[in-house]
Amino acid sequence: MEKISGKLILLLLFVSFLSCEQTTQKTGTLMDFVPENAAVVLKISNWEGLQADIKNNSLLSEFDKTIPYLFFSEEAPLLKNLHPNSPSLLSINKVNDSLSAYTFISKQAATLFQPDSIKNKTVETLQIDKQSIQRITIGKKTAFATVVDSIFVASSSQQILMDILKGKTEKQEAFKKVFQLPNTSEFTALLRGNKVAITDSSNVDFTSWSALDISIKPESFVATGITLATDSIPQLLNIFEGQVPQQNNLAALAPMDAIGAMSFTFDDAENLQNKLRGFRGEKAGAKTTGIFDSTSEIGTIDLKSGSAIFIKSIDASLTSDALARYVTTENSFRDVEIKSFSEPVLFQKTFSPLINSQKANYVFQLENFFVFTDTEASAQEIIVSFQNNTTLINTTFFENTASNLSAASSLLVLKMRGNFAKTIAGFFNANSRNSFNNISLTNYPLAALQFSFDRNFAHVTLSCKEGKTETKSISSAVSEKFNTNLENTVLGNPQIIGDGGNVAVQDVSNKLYYISESGKILWTRNLDSPILGQIIEVDIANNGKKQMAFATKSTVFIIDRNGKDVKSFPINFKDEITKPLAVFDYDNNGKYRFVVVQGKEVLLYNKDGKIVKGFKFPKAKSNIAQSPVHIRMGNKDYILIAEENGTLNILSRIGKPRVSVSKKFNFSEIPVTAEDNTFVVITKENTKERIAEDGKVSSQKLNVGIGYWFAINGNTKATLDNNLLRIDGKLAELPIGLYSKPKLFEINRKVYVTTTETQENKVYVFDTNANLINGFPVYGTSEASMGKSSSRNGFNLSVKGDSKDVIVYDVN
Repeated sequence: MEKISGKLILLLLFVSFLSCEQTTQKTGTLMDFVPENAAVVLKISNWEGLQADIKNNSLLSEFDKTIPYLFFSEEAPLLKNLHPNSPSLLSINKVNDSLSAYTFISKQAATLFQPDSIKNKTVETLQIDKQSIQRITIGKKTAFATVVDSIFVASSSQQILMDILKGKTEKQEAFKKVFQLPNTSEFTALLRGNKVAITDSSNVDFTSWSALDISIKPESFVATGITLATDSIPQLLNIFEGQVPQQNNLAALAPMDAIGAMSFTFDDAENLQNKLRGFRGEKAGAKTTGIFDSTSEIGTIDLKSGSAIFIKSIDASLTSDALARYVTTENSFRDVEIKSFSEPVLFQKTFSPLINSQKANYVFQLENFFVFTDTEASAQEIIVSFQNNTTLINTTFFENTASNLSAASSLLVLKMRGNFAKTIAGFFNANSRNSFNNISLTNYPLAALQFSFDRNFAHVTLSCKEGKTETKSISSAVSEKFNTNLENTVLGNPQIIGDGGNVAVQDVSNKLYYISESGKILWTRNLDSPILGQIIEVDIANNGKKQMAFATKSTVFIIDRNGKDVKSFPINFKDEITKPLAVFDYDNNGKYRFVVVQGKEVLLYNKDGKIVKGFKFPKAKSNIAQSPVHIRMGNKDYILIAEENGTLNILSRIGKPRVSVSKKFNFSEIPVTAEDNTFVVITKENTKERIAEDGKVSSQKLNVGIGYWFAINGNTKATLDNNLLRIDGKLAELPIGLYSKPKLFEINRKVYVTTTETQENKVYVFDTNANLINGFPVYGTSEASMGKSSSRNGFNLSVKGDSKDVIVYDVN
């Protein structure tokens, strides 16, 4: 019996998208006993095998306490006691809104029904209208059976059985065609097509009959076959006649957390619109706008926050020109213009019943997609998802489900996040919907239904597989943790502070913000001027509670996480600070030296805010070109101070010359660093100068472009030459663009390299093998900052969004 429930559920699933009634496939003379008006006919070659498949299927097991499942497992005990050894049919008829009846048809065999082995049963022979039938009662349930021409027929409805004996059987030509199609499946469902739920708000006459071969596995089910429409009455499938199915691209646009999506494709927009008018019974030609002449796909996306309509253009410039007269610029979000659209009912008028929304109020463009939404909030949700690569196409569950789909189709309907149980309930009984309220289908994140028109029929595929709602990456997934709006335009780059994702950022009014890992602004501080360079984390008390150290043009600050100044700070200066603050911790013991540059002068302060008198470096002969650098090589400490006149001072801890370098260098912005026990200078002429500990210099002309950058973190080296990023010699070729200097971050004992494409506003993160981290690039308009996250192996990444926005991504 459980087996039958499975069929029912099967058909439920089809109804999940289609709220329609359906049927099964060919078995010789068995077809002659199918009752008329059957909703579904199931052809079963292996009755007991199918029951086992249904019992083990994790999706169908969710329905074990619902009316459909109970109907076949507990309400029809006769079926549980049938043992056919040849193909059988199971037909389901809807008697009224609250009652369905089954009819079982198979070749008569001695082992098919053996009542002597059944307990608590009675079998009576009745003569009705000269027909001999048996009334079989098992427990409290009654069925009626007879044998005609070696065919065993049993039904839960006496009336249906009598009608069959009187010749009232299914004679529709479309049914006969699908019944007689060859098949190799052990389980085939013939489904009466009547009404199809293209959208949640409308059912339309779609097709006549469908034949689907069903594959039931423990964690999935897949149905494939064909469907037929008839010309005698308007059926929506016929609007695709003459159209060549095009590629469905909606998965590249729909957010992975959308509720549902649908798209239809065409190669002749005018022909499709004419056929839709005919389907709606309209005679007069509708006024066209030309918007759809360069379109190959149109669809809808259902979001938690609203809805969207999209068109995929084959020539974005033509579509944009056609839209121009209907749009007015309203706003900009993440460099995408969101415009008001003056024809919000256009899609409903043109493509009803495929599209019924009358709220196409806003429009924006994402590559070749033009998206129309009901609200600006819906627009922003889609933009964020698209820019962050968190669309459906980037998920493992879509990849798994799509393996059974064609790349191109006439119509594709997607239901996400298990959002189809109640739709299924509507097939059986409008009053049974409440029994589905407690069903959880969250392990089935996507169900897909696809139609591809081919001559006078369409290929059909229904696919649903168990899985998790995650990105393709098994090792990492990127999600937007928060997006916080400041009072004024962001100044500089937001910076991750500490573990967990807190952020420090300044705006153009010089206000410093400290933002929690949830996006809440915890405190602000008004500063005298912009922060020079980066904030440096220190632990003044050496107790694990870190503070933020930085300099402005006239002040050195050390501020704790509550926004309070550390004792002895800030230090105010009359003369201007000309370079970012440097912090030295020679022995990693918290005995910090805070290095301040004022023109030609270098000053060192201890953590008590006192000048370090033991540092004897005199004034330089020219202005300092870069913030001083501390390098430990072997067991020796070196302080490197580069001057604008080309002098490189290599000093000891106390500021005395340690290495004498006679050569002058034309210093670039790339900091002096160390590599392979040598000091390295990259000059403005892109010459790599190596200085040994004895002061000898060797030069190498680099064959690189103007935007070359060189950075080292420990043993990891990254270089960027135009769009060629090399990490420890391994090449990652980026798309052509303008990139920020690569930055290296060590998190959880792993080194990552970041760079931002500043025209397309895409942030990239690579590992040390030059592999792009899964989920990247993401949207961002500035250099990125990274830090540990609260999850064990993850990290947080902060970046500027729109002019006033700070975005933090969580990567796991």
